[in-house]
Amino acid sequence: YKTEKSDRGTIAKYVTATGTINPVRTVIIGSQVTGLISKLYADYNSEVRTGQIVAQIDPIPFEHQVKRAEAALATAAASLEKAKVTSKNNRQNYHRSKKLFAKKVVSIEELDSSRTAYEAGLADTKLAEAQVLQAKAALDIAKTDLKHTVIVSPLNGIVISRNVDVGQTVVSSFQTPTLFNIAEDLVHMQVNTNVDEADIGMVKVGQDAKFTVDAF
Repeated sequence: YKTEKSDRGTIAKYVTATGTINPVRTVIIGSQVTGLISKLYADYNSEVRTGQIVAQIDPIPFEHQVKRAEAALATAAASLEKAKVTSKNNRQNYHRSKKLFAKKVVSIEELDSSRTAYEAGLADTKLAEAQVLQAKAALDIAKTDLKHTVIVSPLNGIVISRNVDVGQTVVSSFQTPTLFNIAEDLVHMQVNTNVDEADIGMVKVGQDAKFTVDAF
C-alpha cells in the first residue's frame, strides 16, 4: 500500500463537443433569371472582387426579348399617333357639326354621331397612351432580365463552393438557384458547435476555448 498526505489541488473538467469551422460571413450568389450557363469566370478558391463577373448566362434569348419589347413599344407609339390624328379629325368634325346644327343644316342625329365619334376618339387616345406605358414597362423588364444574365460578385472574397458547370441550365422559379458560395474572409473563422445540455451550465464567458482540425 502507498499512502499520501491529504492536500488541496486543482480539479479540471473539460467540456468537449464536435463542430465545424466556417467563415464568419458567407454570401450565396444566385441567378434571378432562367437560362443556360455559357461561361464561368471563377472556380474553387478563386479570389474575386466586388463587381467582378463570375458567370454568364446565355444572353441571346434575352436580347431577342429586348428587341421584341422595343418593337412592341414602337407599335404602341405608332398607334398613339394614329389615335391622336383620328381624335383631332373627329374633333374638327364635331365642331363643324355643331355650327351646321346651329344653322339647322344637319340633323340632331348627325350631331350626336359626330360627338360620339369625338368622345370615342378621346378614349382611344387614352387607351393608346396606356399601351405605350405598358410597352415601356415591358421593355424595362426585358432590359433588366438581360442585365441579370451577367452574374457578378457582391463582395471581395474567395469562392468556397461552385454548384454549376458550363452548359447547365439554371431555373429561377420560387427559389433562387445557388451558383456560388463566397466567403468574405478566410483569415477570421468561427467554430459552429453544439454543447450538450448537461455541460452548458459549466460554460462561462471568458473561459479558454481550444479547437483542433482533423487535417492537423
